[in-house]
Amino acid sequence: MSSRKAEIGFFFLIAGVAVTLSFFIFKPYLSALFLAVIFSIIFRPVYEVLTRSLGRPSLAALTTVVVLILVIVIPLSLFGFFIFKDAQQVYQGITNGGGAYGTLGHASVSLESFLERFLPGFSIDVAGYLKEGAALVLRNLGSIFGAVFTAVLGLFLMLLGVFYFLRDGHHFREYLIFLSPLSDRYDQTILGKLESAITSVVRGALAIALLQGVLTGVGFALFGVPSPMLWGALSAITALIPGIGTALVIAPAILYLFFFVSPFSALGLLLWGILAVGLIDNILTPMLIERGLQIHPFLILLSVLGGLAVFGPVGFIAGPVALALLFALLDIYPLLFERSKQ
Repeated sequence: MSSRKAEIGFFFLIAGVAVTLSFFIFKPYLSALFLAVIFSIIFRPVYEVLTRSLGRPSLAALTTVVVLILVIVIPLSLFGFFIFKDAQQVYQGITNGGGAYGTLGHASVSLESFLERFLPGFSIDVAGYLKEGAALVLRNLGSIFGAVFTAVLGLFLMLLGVFYFLRDGHHFREYLIFLSPLSDRYDQTILGKLESAITSVVRGALAIALLQGVLTGVGFALFGVPSPMLWGALSAITALIPGIGTALVIAPAILYLFFFVSPFSALGLLLWGILAVGLIDNILTPMLIERGLQIHPFLILLSVLGGLAVFGPVGFIAGPVALALLFALLDIYPLLFERSKQ
């Protein structure tokens, strides 16, 4: 018996060392692997359709990766580049006190002087707030675009991971079920609910928010709002706020156009916000968000903000996915509790 305990103890010691070493080995690429798993889940329906059409899993997986590059990677890369460029322009414009942001600075001073007549000690530094926000964006995005080689390598590994997870995903799934101490029925239920939740949150709420952000940026560019993609990125975050959404960004932009540019431009942006941006949520939500495991939009917003704070840019997806995992486990908990009573 003592020999058996020694064997088990020694085994877990070696296993612990191996797991620890493996973690530090894979740590630089965990973000790429994580995104590969997420995108392989989201694009699995496309892969299954291509597999039935082409009859070759490897070719279907490769074609799905090409679709992913065309639909997700290239648009988001361009969007990120323009966000970084706009953030630089905002920072330089506020620092130099010129252009539209210089006008906003003078306007905020005039507004502050007017309000101090009624509210002594009141202060509002719009230009200062914008400068701090732009500097924050530059600090975060600079870490991404500064390490070009790391970003390219991570992207390549992510795409390679998507290919193998699509082609060999059923083997990984079977191995996870084999390792799990739960019964296979519960493992299948947990994995199914987790995949459904990830698909609903990422392909639904986050995809709609990103699309609304892009459309907001396009509308700002059309009607003359400075740094359109930067504010479009901000509107993608505010789109997750229940009941308010992109109006939190579009409404101030409309006021800016009305007072500083042209009432017609303000009217055009108002119509764009209602027809192009506002209706997206009503039209696409029933199509993209699967029914079943539902998560409140406010919790998704908190998970996005918390994910960005903890994990950096990849936290935009990692936060909601962690929340989806929590809800999937909470959903399966009553079944386990009922089993323990039997």
